[in-house]
Amino acid sequence: MKRVGVVKGDLAFVLPFIAFAFFVIGNAAVHLVRSPPESWTLVLAVIASVIICGPFHVGIGYDRGFPQAGVSIVILAIQPMNGATFAGVGVWAVGVLVAQIILKRSVWRGLYATGLASVGGVAFVATRAGLESLGVWLIPSLFVATAAYYAVMLLGEFARQWGRAEVDRGVSAASVKPSRVVLLVFLVGTAMSLMHFIDATVIGWLEGDPAVRRSSFIVLLTGSVFYVLAQRTRSEDIEERLNAVVDAAIELPREHAEALGLALQRRTREIVRANEVELRPSGPGPDEIGAPVRLESGPEQYLVASRKLGGGPFSRDDERAIESLAHLATEAARVQSEVDTLEHRANSDPLTGLPNYGAFQHALTEANEHRPYHEGIALLFIDLDNFKKLNDNLGHSAGDALLQAIASRLERASGGGDFVSRVGGDEFVVIFTGLVSVDQAKESADRVIDAVSEALELEGHNLHPVVSAGLAFSSHREIDAQSLVEDADRTMLQAKQQRRRGSDVERSTVSISTHRSTRLNEIVARAIADNRLMLAFQPIVDMSTGKVWAFEALTRYMDPELGPISAPSLIARAKRLGLMNELTRQVITKALDAAEEFRDVVPSIDCMTVNLELGQISDVQLGPYIREAARNHPNIKLCIELNERSLRTMSDELRRDAELLQAAGVIIALDDYGSDDSLVGALVHFPMDILKIDKSLISNLGDVRQQEVIKALQGFGDNLGHTVIVEGIEDRAAAETLQALGVRDAQGYFYGRPIAAPLVMDRLRKHGDAADITTA
Repeated sequence: MKRVGVVKGDLAFVLPFIAFAFFVIGNAAVHLVRSPPESWTLVLAVIASVIICGPFHVGIGYDRGFPQAGVSIVILAIQPMNGATFAGVGVWAVGVLVAQIILKRSVWRGLYATGLASVGGVAFVATRAGLESLGVWLIPSLFVATAAYYAVMLLGEFARQWGRAEVDRGVSAASVKPSRVVLLVFLVGTAMSLMHFIDATVIGWLEGDPAVRRSSFIVLLTGSVFYVLAQRTRSEDIEERLNAVVDAAIELPREHAEALGLALQRRTREIVRANEVELRPSGPGPDEIGAPVRLESGPEQYLVASRKLGGGPFSRDDERAIESLAHLATEAARVQSEVDTLEHRANSDPLTGLPNYGAFQHALTEANEHRPYHEGIALLFIDLDNFKKLNDNLGHSAGDALLQAIASRLERASGGGDFVSRVGGDEFVVIFTGLVSVDQAKESADRVIDAVSEALELEGHNLHPVVSAGLAFSSHREIDAQSLVEDADRTMLQAKQQRRRGSDVERSTVSISTHRSTRLNEIVARAIADNRLMLAFQPIVDMSTGKVWAFEALTRYMDPELGPISAPSLIARAKRLGLMNELTRQVITKALDAAEEFRDVVPSIDCMTVNLELGQISDVQLGPYIREAARNHPNIKLCIELNERSLRTMSDELRRDAELLQAAGVIIALDDYGSDDSLVGALVHFPMDILKIDKSLISNLGDVRQQEVIKALQGFGDNLGHTVIVEGIEDRAAAETLQALGVRDAQGYFYGRPIAAPLVMDRLRKHGDAADITTA
């Protein structure tokens, strides 16, 4: 489906060129009538040759296909009318007009192109005549005249684009590659030179008479050569287009929903070479092609391509390509919809519409394996009490209605963020994610159970659903998620048995599994008691010098049975067990010993940072130990990082403790500044030497607001003599952007992930204090 029209914004620009085309062709017609040419054969040969070589174009841009320039000017190397060069341009323009109307499939576009080409043709013959009158040799004059022709053509197109509201990205000054233009001028100039050489020398030699000329033959031969080249180019273009459609046929079925629409538009833009491609309710308008497409349930849309690159019209091949792509996308969406329907049926409970047991198993595995180590999950196993009795008394229809009501309440109570499933006749499960503690899990479970247990009216009966529920909490990634199910199921059964033995049998209860928490507590306590904690070290760098100047020590522990235990979980349990100070002593000792080893390899790296809780710096906790540790390692600068959120409990005594540490040579850093609940007061009231900016403040460095905040914080640090370290640098682009904003010190995966001390030693021996080792 295609519509062609004239862009209104172009009208004022193109009309003078259309008028010039009529003038040039009319002048040639008058001249031919008044002064018949020496050879009508040559006149007709020139017109025919221009038409023949019209389809051949050469790419002169950075893009492989656009912009393009024709080579029909080569035919003007032999003048069709001796002594009347301007009339010769008119004869040549007749061929251009016919060729352009055929190619552009529009009379008005053809006239404009002819008018612009005629201006270029006049520039060509005028330049050539002027140079020859100055005694310039024929060959150089042809090259210079050819350059003048293409200069006029390009300037004309650039001027037309400059006056448009929407610029054709295929025809602009930025899209033209100068070296390709020079190459085109060289090729066309060379072809013209060969035409003259063959006509003036070779033909005379072949005929045995130097005076013999076969100009008509030479012109037709040249046009034929370019026609053959055009067909070869078209064949290559068809092959490329076919390959692109095949690639689209492979890619589109892999995409879903919105991604399918984006992939379809991108593929269409590449294949039909359009400035714009969109999905919209209406069909194609002027200068557009389109095809109906249905990517999802609802009204039919249209895939519409607008404004062909290069300003030309869309071809029949373009129309067929867009129809094929629309059909492929429609079929891909239909098949995907059918697959989704089948998957939904296979993974859904037909009565309640909730995910079934198979879907629950998959969701539990996903929740366990794809959570950060510091994120907890919980499983709530719910059993509806006395369900069989209700079925027997009220009938199966009432039982089904009750299950549907329970399912609806579970979905509402979960808020859409938790996974709800029916896993058995009267059994349901809820997976809670994003938890930080068992208390939070218990709150969520209580909310759900309260919602389920509310009274309801069912077939004229007032019912109070009673459930027994077991809750199992996991603070770290499990090796086998099924153990969580077993804990929750066992706890649910215990709750049911205990409630039956008691007197309150008409009240829903939630029982919490303590088995997992107790086990993990024992593991953490044993690891601290046996001094088995490990450290990983991440470099802190000066981007202005490209050097590492410090390392941050981070706690790690790998249990032989459970695998890695996240640092937040480790810290939380150490606090609960009263072992936090002992853990911190071990970390400081190991970190400073490692820092001494690092300094032995690279003396310039003499700073080690360690994370502490604010209360630990007091004299009644670790204040004396920290000062003593700093004195025992005079060659190392010990830096303690205090989380900005913990400063809310700051007192005058803790502020004085911090000042005592600074007096002992300990560096104090304010960590994670810029998180959601950061306070400006922390910057003003607490003594510090280093400000560490949280990575959340650089989540989108393209946002001007984030850039201004970073510059302001860097300026704050510079004015007060504080070192400002930006955390979370993950790629070179972020590093370069921050440097441009004035940031000097940084930390993040781009400069190195946290690694064990032996690996740090290997890095230092190999790269020294180099910050960026990605290209080393």
